[in-house]
Amino acid sequence: MKYAIIGNPNCGKTTLFNALTGLKQKVGNWSGVTVDKKVGKVDLNNQRIEIVDLPGIYTLTASDESSIDEQIAARFIVEDKPDAIINVIDASNLERNLYLTTQLMETGIPLILVINMIDVASKKGIVIDYHKLEQTLGCTVIPVIGRKKVGISELKTALFKPQSNSSYDLSHYYPETINELTTQITEANYQYPSLWLSTSIAEDNYLLKQLLSSTDFNRLQALKLELKLDHTADITLSSARYQAIADIVNKSSKTQQVSQHKATEMIDKLCMNKYLGIPVFLFVMYLMFEFSITIGGALQPLFDNTSSVIFVEGMTHLGVYLGLPLWLVAVIAQGVGLGINTVLTFIPQIGCMFLFLSFLEDSGYMARAAYVMDRFMQAIGLPGKAFVPLIVGFGCNVPSVMATRTLETRRDRLMTIMMAPFMSCGARLAIFAVFAAAFFPQNSALIVFSLYIAGILGAIITGYVVKFALLTGKSAPFVMELPVYHLPNFKTIGLNSWNRLKRFIFRAGKVIVPICVLVGTLNSIQTNGVVVAGGSPDSILAQTGRTITPVLKPMGVTEDNWQATVGLLTGTLAKEVVVGTLNTLYTQEKPQSLANVASEKFDFWGGIAASWHDTVDGFKNMSLSAFINPFAANEADANMDKTAMGSMVVAFGSLAAAFAYMLFVLLYVPCASVIGAMAREATRGWAWLSVIWSTSIAYVAAVIVYQLTQLASTPLHALSWIIGVIIYMILLVLAMKYFSQKFRFELELNKGCSKGCAVTVNSKESGCH
Repeated sequence: MKYAIIGNPNCGKTTLFNALTGLKQKVGNWSGVTVDKKVGKVDLNNQRIEIVDLPGIYTLTASDESSIDEQIAARFIVEDKPDAIINVIDASNLERNLYLTTQLMETGIPLILVINMIDVASKKGIVIDYHKLEQTLGCTVIPVIGRKKVGISELKTALFKPQSNSSYDLSHYYPETINELTTQITEANYQYPSLWLSTSIAEDNYLLKQLLSSTDFNRLQALKLELKLDHTADITLSSARYQAIADIVNKSSKTQQVSQHKATEMIDKLCMNKYLGIPVFLFVMYLMFEFSITIGGALQPLFDNTSSVIFVEGMTHLGVYLGLPLWLVAVIAQGVGLGINTVLTFIPQIGCMFLFLSFLEDSGYMARAAYVMDRFMQAIGLPGKAFVPLIVGFGCNVPSVMATRTLETRRDRLMTIMMAPFMSCGARLAIFAVFAAAFFPQNSALIVFSLYIAGILGAIITGYVVKFALLTGKSAPFVMELPVYHLPNFKTIGLNSWNRLKRFIFRAGKVIVPICVLVGTLNSIQTNGVVVAGGSPDSILAQTGRTITPVLKPMGVTEDNWQATVGLLTGTLAKEVVVGTLNTLYTQEKPQSLANVASEKFDFWGGIAASWHDTVDGFKNMSLSAFINPFAANEADANMDKTAMGSMVVAFGSLAAAFAYMLFVLLYVPCASVIGAMAREATRGWAWLSVIWSTSIAYVAAVIVYQLTQLASTPLHALSWIIGVIIYMILLVLAMKYFSQKFRFELELNKGCSKGCAVTVNSKESGCH
């Protein structure tokens, strides 16, 4: 059996889904789109039910401007027809949540009503007679507290019992014309529920254009005209539903006078203050990466050193011991082994970041952050709600791009998609941690924080440019529910963090390991065919890097520092690869035969024990100073070999060149997975535009920063480069505006509707055609 779980945003649906399914979850994508599709399994008495977690929505009535999440949820209900619907309702907002319930009742699908957050409702003085509500609606009603697992066992038992649709009769609330339309549709024998079709045609539900053939759609439109259902029919229907809801609530609940939630009010006075809101938000973001670096850094040796002993050193010695060809040992140890080692080193810091983000989301603060930033975002031309996908980008840019589907208009989605790659993701954080420890040990926290701010400024500039050159117009009004603050459920945030981390690691691993195999192999084979361990100035990879490096000279990368160029090239596939690539290339200044390396004494258990001791020492040495300057505190645990780090410092030669390189890494072309997500969510045209724009702004910013430091020594040369790149950017923006106006820049938004939706930029008309 397949059930769907659905409800309003912030009703506790995901918490309930996790409580029911635990780790028996599979995260994929909805057909044709990159929105997460979570499917879980519930087992009881040798029986199994599959539950699909649908995006949170307020209504089944979709418009052409509805978010993609809303269209996916509504379409699944009426097209896939699950065996039953688990409708999660926030007990503290019963009337508003029941609006979706009345629409679900119209589909004729068996319904299980789960009244969640009954503890919050009780604090608000709301008393619900659940037995009376069950009698009134004629369907199963289960009260629960999802965060505390109260009522979960009763809900599991109810899931395996036969379910029926609600017997509550809504027809006597509806206008007679709707009932007449329902009768005629029933006689015509359509494949979709008659009552849902009649209310949908009356409300001009956008889904009908996707689900019905043009003949059937036109026939229904003719019936609508024949019954004289005008443009006010949707208002009449909404009023009828709310009248039905009022009767249901009056019969089954009552409200007692209580004082408002004081804790929420007190916290909001600070977090949503007109003047303090943004500084508080910046402080929270600072705490996020401080937490990631400090705690993640303490855990780093456990993952980094242990995996290096097993997969790099161990594989090298094992391969030579087994008599494998040296080139194959290089591929296995310096390629596959180093790739696995690189992937595993991301787990502590990125895991901590996902944990922190999940905590903020579950506590109720994230919605406040969007509200606080609304005025700021409106200046760019976006609603405050667009800030949520951008915040997600601090963890990974792929879900950030995917999260834009919650925005109401295509214009807002496209602008946010263009801005999302400038949010410094977890993979970039790993790169910055290495460079900060190597070049800026005394001011590392300040340097990395400045890069985060630089990324935000890059996103703001991009927003203004896109608004000026491509997507004129106004943003959608900002409407977002502010949930009551509560202590997060640690199992829920743990599961959410684990699912995000698991997807990140497996997605990154699929790119990192093959790239490390390629990089490690090309770097281990010299042009004369000799196989060596570590980097060699005569390797095939070194020769390739040298041919491209002169292009980067204006930003401080000299021709001898070809390793930095190769790091940027592999970083276009995945930013996670950059550290692994640099680690491989800078490891040895002089090539050493693999056979000689393998002949050295190898102490496997000693290496494992050392990693455990380093981890314990990392936690023992944690102090207030570690939180103030986490990079200096964890310098020894940076994700790069000490020899490699020393070689890198010599190769860059100056702090200015290193910082310019970090700035370029922050802003340049998104990784391959992000580009793919952008192509899916917008079009390939927008994805390519993002590649060109981000690479341009990265190069210009890095050149300006580096050349500013050269003004004292070579003023004319430095000034000419600064003026030159500024002129280039101005010409690029003007070219974007010119071509958008000349060719009307019609861009298809993939899967915005089933037959394709087109957005005509700088045109007065937009829509599906």
